[in-house]
Amino acid sequence: MNEKYIALAIPFFFAAIALELFMTRRSADPRYRFADSITNLSCGVGQQVLLPFFSVIVVGGYVLVYEKTALLHIASSSIVAWIVLLFAVDLAYYFFHRASHRVNVLWAGHVVHHQSEEYNLSVALRQSWFDKIGESVFYLPLAILGFPPLMFLAMTTLNTLYQFWIHTRTVGKLGPLEWVLNTPSHHRVHHGINPKYIDKNYAGIFIVWDRLFGTFKEEEDEPVYGIVKPLASFNPLWANVHYFVDMARLARACPRVVDKLMVWVAPPEWRPKTLGGRVVIPEASRAAQHKYAASTPRGLSAYVGVSFVIVGAVTTTFLWVQATTPWPLLACASALIVATLVAWGALFEGKRWALPLEVTRLALAAAGGVWLARESAYAVPIAATCVAVAAALGAWVLRYRGALDDARVRARAREAVVA
Repeated sequence: MNEKYIALAIPFFFAAIALELFMTRRSADPRYRFADSITNLSCGVGQQVLLPFFSVIVVGGYVLVYEKTALLHIASSSIVAWIVLLFAVDLAYYFFHRASHRVNVLWAGHVVHHQSEEYNLSVALRQSWFDKIGESVFYLPLAILGFPPLMFLAMTTLNTLYQFWIHTRTVGKLGPLEWVLNTPSHHRVHHGINPKYIDKNYAGIFIVWDRLFGTFKEEEDEPVYGIVKPLASFNPLWANVHYFVDMARLARACPRVVDKLMVWVAPPEWRPKTLGGRVVIPEASRAAQHKYAASTPRGLSAYVGVSFVIVGAVTTTFLWVQATTPWPLLACASALIVATLVAWGALFEGKRWALPLEVTRLALAAAGGVWLARESAYAVPIAATCVAVAAALGAWVLRYRGALDDARVRARAREAVVA
């Protein structure tokens, strides 16, 4: 159910992003940068194509707990039950979200959502590939209470969809709604790296939880967006694993066993005294912020844009049919899509291995299309189309093989200074 709701919402997501981009295109402070936005969307695509494999744990765990321990059997026909579940899911999300900022192993997943140094609707789709595993634990009390799995999935999907629209700088404060609902103003605070904004406004739908539990902060001025230690990469795979690698390195550097264990459960700013103690979050200003950027040829950026449209359509189809698709085929499709996302990030950054990976994935995509169409009445034209599209894209990207040189691109790489 969840994946089909998301598939249906995708066209509306992109329409809203296009509208925001159009409205802000002449702004003196640009809201979108192409490579950053594609990386945001790539993280979202990766999350969705990998989610079926994690759903075995996430949904399966909820169903198992519900079947074995449910105290009640709440009827899905009850309007009151749906209203109670709306608030219960949001409260559970609040506690998960708060924990994901204060417990390192949870932050390692959630950090992905905060890495962009911009704040726009594409950031809403920048989702962790592993976050759902930790999040699912916080919803298990709802299974014990007796909320049926389908009700739970529908309400968590609503909670997720609501949070899309609050990722914008275009909407100001909304008057009385600010007291009850999570709004763009409240969520901008949450994404700020200014010390006064760190670890504030964890709400999903209702900001009342932050007001009740002392984590609320009013937006006073425009936040600086991103994470305290910038990612400095457009690789969505690295975006999802880098903090786990950082924790492993920190644990290895800790001389005491207790500190090696603390690394995984301590807050992100924690350090043992032997390694300098607690990290102090520095002051941040928009004028002084340097945003990570790479000098990518326009034609290569256009290539990634066209490729993304194709992969976006494939991903939407993937979400719609995944429930009836054999697992081996799902695994192959997911691996190919993830390889595609990684290749795009490498193209942006001019990695030498980007071109071989991209050409290989084009060949595999064409072969996969031919294989899938083998029993269709239109097998020949479909196969011919797959091969022709792959060949055309391959010829396009190969034009830039001279630009994909680490030394040359790094020499051109620059940091864009925020005006």
